[in-house]
Amino acid sequence: MFSALGSAAYSLYGRDRERAKANLSLAFPDSDALIVESLAKGSFAALARNAYDALSLVHLSRSKILDLCGVDGEEYFEAACARGSGVIALTGHIGCWELMAAYFSNKGYKVSVIARNLHDVRLNDMLVRMRKRHNLVSIPRGTSAVSAYKVLRRGEVLGMLIDQDIDVDGVFVPFFGVPAYTPRGAAVFALRSNAAVVPMADHMQPGGKHRITVLPELEFPSDGLTEQERIDELTARCSEAVEKLIRIYPQQWVWFHDRWKKRPEGGSDVAGFETRYDGRAGLC
Repeated sequence: MFSALGSAAYSLYGRDRERAKANLSLAFPDSDALIVESLAKGSFAALARNAYDALSLVHLSRSKILDLCGVDGEEYFEAACARGSGVIALTGHIGCWELMAAYFSNKGYKVSVIARNLHDVRLNDMLVRMRKRHNLVSIPRGTSAVSAYKVLRRGEVLGMLIDQDIDVDGVFVPFFGVPAYTPRGAAVFALRSNAAVVPMADHMQPGGKHRITVLPELEFPSDGLTEQERIDELTARCSEAVEKLIRIYPQQWVWFHDRWKKRPEGGSDVAGFETRYDGRAGLC
């Protein structure tokens, strides 16, 4: 199976490597071409390995999953869960995010994940069954928000990925110093339910083990701002946290994704972006 995934990743690399290299050059403007090329190749290889580990969840036991993963900063997650107001486990398409969700579920946390339905119905059904096997609840993206709010009101964990440019309500906030259209959903859920936002990501390690990094809970913006300003400010903080997690092992993020597809009014194509700034929430 791994060789087949490797071949698929190589094919993807041949098709999308220029986008990956352009995005890497945008994010790391001081890196020379050899480093950019190496990171691009590494991102496709990591994708194949992490996809293999995700598919392996179909048969991996609880004990094997717990043995496969180590965690740094789990105390932040435990403290947020203990308050009972619900936790948004904030992450991106970093490492093996399916394994991370399964790990916390097998540790005894009640976890639901907001996930996009895949175009391949068979693969989508397999992923849903795999999540059910590890007591994970799938909430299809784009369905009613009621299910997500219920998860948080029960004091449970809601997994959300916010690192892609998709057609949902969003705002331009800095991502690697460049304005990126980012979903507001996590910030909206958090501020309207008072759920904690805890950033985390999984990274594959040498030898096949995985390391989960949990960052401190994000602070909410000042009550003195309007609701929209608070949502946009918190979205910016969420984006900053995801960027920090990507920087741990940059090659384990999906650099071929068209992250800067949408542009602020008057912006240029990705390759020509010159507006680099450390602006505050929602200001572009």
